Amino acid sequence: MVAHGLFLTLMSVALASNGNLRASQNGTTDGGLMQNFTAGKNDQRWMENFTAGNSSTKAMWAPPPTAQKGYRYVSTTTRYGTNPFTACGLDSGKLVEGTGYLAVASAQAMQDGCCRCNRAGGGGATAPLGCGSCGKGRFIRQLPRGFHIWTPESKQIFHKEYKFVVVDICPHTDNNMWCPKRPGQTNDFGVHNHLDFATVPPNFDNYYFEFDTEPCDQEMQSRLATMSNCNL
Repeated sequence: MVAHGLFLTLMSVALASNGNLRASQNGTTDGGLMQNFTAGKNDQRWMENFTAGNSSTKAMWAPPPTAQKGYRYVSTTTRYGTNPFTACGLDSGKLVEGTGYLAVASAQAMQDGCCRCNRAGGGGATAPLGCGSCGKGRFIRQLPRGFHIWTPESKQIFHKEYKFVVVDICPHTDNNMWCPKRPGQTNDFGVHNHLDFATVPPNFDNYYFEFDTEPCDQEMQSRLATMSNCNL
């Protein structure tokens, strides 16, 4: 009965990637849930709750990486899917379609309030990323809870620089494990920033992400101005 319940829990987490939910995707994006369940049943990810960690488990988590390669910030990451009605007043899927940008929700601390049409907030180690803000960065081959990484180091996700645009907010109240509430605060993993990806590259998992802010390109600025009702 316990094993059956664990399997149902894992399946529900896998299905969350299709909805507007913020959930750990560890083990659900590379090779399939059943393959990873069979190959890695002794992996810690199958033995703890996916949405919270107790104090003894947290004590074993490796410290987060520091930004390299000229980037100023590091964030944790999750995924939740696109939404036709975001807190930034737009359709996140349509906004980035054909642009090369990834759509993200930024943590409440990175915006100037909660929860609709916020501009950039942040300060210090907390990046200023509000509705319509853009940035660029690279995924770091490290997971917040130290889980085994199934994706080979040679995959493009660890070598390509990705552009992203903020289309939504990750409010602290519903996502306190990942998304800090105020600038200067950190999440459960000791990180000031969090980006919740609405669209993701191949082989995505909850990898750390090093990044910096930059102006949106002309095409994205035009789309934001015409597609959002937040006067971006």
